[in-house]
Amino acid sequence: MGALGVSLQEAVQAFALHLTRRPLRENTRKAFLGDVRLFVRFLGQDALGRPVATLRAEHIRNFLQHEERRRVANSPKSLERRLTSLKVFFKWLNEAGYIPSNPAEGVPYRPVVEPLPEYLSDAELEAVIAAAEAFAAQARHDTRPLAAILLVAETGIKKSECLKLEVSDVDLGEGIVHVRYVEPSLKFKERSLPISRRCVRAVEAHLERFKPHKRLFECTGRNIEYLFNRRIAPAAGLRALTFEMLRWTCAVREYRAGEQDDEIMQHKYGLSPIGWSEMAAKLARILAAEQAQRHP
Repeated sequence: MGALGVSLQEAVQAFALHLTRRPLRENTRKAFLGDVRLFVRFLGQDALGRPVATLRAEHIRNFLQHEERRRVANSPKSLERRLTSLKVFFKWLNEAGYIPSNPAEGVPYRPVVEPLPEYLSDAELEAVIAAAEAFAAQARHDTRPLAAILLVAETGIKKSECLKLEVSDVDLGEGIVHVRYVEPSLKFKERSLPISRRCVRAVEAHLERFKPHKRLFECTGRNIEYLFNRRIAPAAGLRALTFEMLRWTCAVREYRAGEQDDEIMQHKYGLSPIGWSEMAAKLARILAAEQAQRHP
């Protein structure tokens, strides 16, 4: 039987094998496959033997409507994830030659009413950096806020990734930060990210001031965020400042510039396909909100 004649059951089995070869977290694999199998159960046992190429966008929409109407209804976020899983499934089937077209391509995501993440405008970011520079120049020469702010605002790394950085992870000569993971299942999150000369100088000053032995920041995240909110944010005219705000500031600036494709952005932010899909959807909403403000 040719590739285009494979049954739905054979397609799911091939997809399951494909997922084992991808650098994904085990939970992500289970989520993808679990959602696809839920879709198959919705179609019924008789559907297992039908050619997968006969499935249409209508089948996907009917499945999502069924999930939404269930007695214990799924949250909008869960429905969004189920659609993402089916989009990944059918996109792979199409690219692998199992189906001539991708039926999930024509099924749009439904708007999810969820608060948008907080981020800084360009002016606010510069005010934060200026406040951190002024704080580092005070008598105690506390360089921790400035180094952390620049590292996260430029690379978009998570709070946990920033706090786990070791001195050897920052190549000051090359201007590169290496994000490393010990767990084999998380190796796909490893990446090397460039930093500016401004950030290099801030890290150099931090190393000179605190002389850390192993971890770059030999304190807790709570200590740094205390300084963010008691010292830096008020001086910059902000209500609050967090690692998450800085990460989203980096993402919004890059997404707005439009110079990186989805694959590069997903890799930079250390995300699974589902994680990047969720971030990209929020970034698109942020840009739409910004445009609406400029052109009411």
